[in-house]
Amino acid sequence: MHDRHQSYPIEVLFEDHVTLSDGRSKPHLVLLQLTSETLIIRRLKITQVSSINDKQVQTIIPRNVTLKRHPTTHSFGFSIKGGSDTGFPVLISRVVYTNAHLLHVGDAILSINNENISTLTHDEVIQKLRDTSGDQVNLIVKYMNDMAPYLSSASATARSSFSSLMPMTQTSYTLPTSHSVRLRRQQNRMSAEYPSRYHRPGKQQQRLSLMLSDERKDTDEYELLSRLLLCENENERCRHQLETFAKEQKQQTDSIATLVDEDDEDSSTVDYVSVHEYSLLYAYVTQYITGTDKLRTNSFQLHTLDGSQSGIIISDTSAQQHLWISRINTIIHNLTARTITELNQSLLSSEQVLYATWMHERVTNINQNRLPEWKPIFIVMKGSDLYIFDDNKPPPICSYDFICCSRIYPIVEILIEVTSSKYLQDDRQYCLTLTVSNDLIANCRYFNFETKNGLDEFLSNWQRSLYMSVYAVKNRAFGCIYQGQICRLVIDINNGFEMYNNETNVMLWSFTFEQLQSSSDNGRDKIYFEFKRSPLPNESESTIKIEVQCQHLRILIHVINAFLTIKLIGKRDNTID
Repeated sequence: MHDRHQSYPIEVLFEDHVTLSDGRSKPHLVLLQLTSETLIIRRLKITQVSSINDKQVQTIIPRNVTLKRHPTTHSFGFSIKGGSDTGFPVLISRVVYTNAHLLHVGDAILSINNENISTLTHDEVIQKLRDTSGDQVNLIVKYMNDMAPYLSSASATARSSFSSLMPMTQTSYTLPTSHSVRLRRQQNRMSAEYPSRYHRPGKQQQRLSLMLSDERKDTDEYELLSRLLLCENENERCRHQLETFAKEQKQQTDSIATLVDEDDEDSSTVDYVSVHEYSLLYAYVTQYITGTDKLRTNSFQLHTLDGSQSGIIISDTSAQQHLWISRINTIIHNLTARTITELNQSLLSSEQVLYATWMHERVTNINQNRLPEWKPIFIVMKGSDLYIFDDNKPPPICSYDFICCSRIYPIVEILIEVTSSKYLQDDRQYCLTLTVSNDLIANCRYFNFETKNGLDEFLSNWQRSLYMSVYAVKNRAFGCIYQGQICRLVIDINNGFEMYNNETNVMLWSFTFEQLQSSSDNGRDKIYFEFKRSPLPNESESTIKIEVQCQHLRILIHVINAFLTIKLIGKRDNTID
């Protein structure tokens, strides 16, 4: 563990300027930074503006500008930010040197070819510029004195952030947040039963290398995982710099680190006067308006383990939104995998944690006249059981937290069904139902994943967990009544269906899973089987119908479904490793 009294280095993996809103006041520009453990939001404040584009721009009067396309690239030589969907005007964020005498970073575009664009979104403005016929475009622009420094710093940080994949080229130092200190203290206290280190460079390298499959090596996720690996392995190299920095900050431990962006061609200075750091351990990102099925446009929100929330983070485009969500989810997945590995060190091999994730459950309060709402639920597949952490219970940090969980269900007794599009209960996609037989509150629960990848990953891990659970249990016996006798029905993964007389312990009949042709039930206490009987010599193939009365009918049906599912999976070639 790191010494919690010292500062520690944080490598910024990605950063960009986005818009932040609290849902009440006017949105404002912030610097969004992603590290290997946290998401940092820095609010900007302008302290000095001396020059833009190597010259002082004094006028705020709208001016007419005519730009020509580049003969080779066919572009107009500038980039934009903003639009009606972001709450900001369309602003020039970057200008190539050939147009430096015509445009300035901070110019707002009022019209394109004499057409007002104040109501157009960011994507619509880009499309309009692309659709401009001819080799030139006429713009009416107006310099925005209060916006130029934001855009100047944005262009500079964007250049430095993506210039290299090598570590320590873009390193900032911050003090641990109060939440991270509390979390680390809790881990120290509650994990005393087994040794643990938060950073294990050797094991991290092996684990991350396994995650980088050949199919994903050209993706942005591969780049992020690569940078995570570099970040994890740089702890020793950073130690000397950390000690030096701690000495320099000895007299300033109560201050918040600020970042100043300086450029030879632009002496404007930007202070980050408000810094919020959110731990990504067991955090989740959502595009939906809290508690509803309504998607936000080009925006998302982060929810953390301690219940805090970021503001609404607004991107310029949907592509940028999905890119940020993908990056953050990759960090969350990495931290969750690391926590699971540490948890498994103190657990028996039969009690290992296989998978953990956030889901959203649709709930209806029957006692109150309210619309259904969605709430986050954390689920864990551990050993042969499914743990559901709801009712404001936090996800497990140590093995003791599993003892405190009140919702524990045998995996073989749970029925999972993916909801088809025509049976969705509202506008949320990628839903499933989870049916349990012994829950006194809700037998059937309705869950949602925000992405198809999330649903697919859950189903894959569910099949794997079910496979391991069935072969760990091997068989289940149910008391029943057959032909007026008290009997015992055994479901065995190897032998299929077996019926025994309880008094004599004599087997009355036995059929394999392959011989089962159909089954049905009356919804209360009876189940009906149709088995294909192996024909005797000179006999044709026939079927036999069997009626069984069982008090625990729902559990019996779920167990039969689980065993049949695993037999079907077992027929596939190496489906489960």
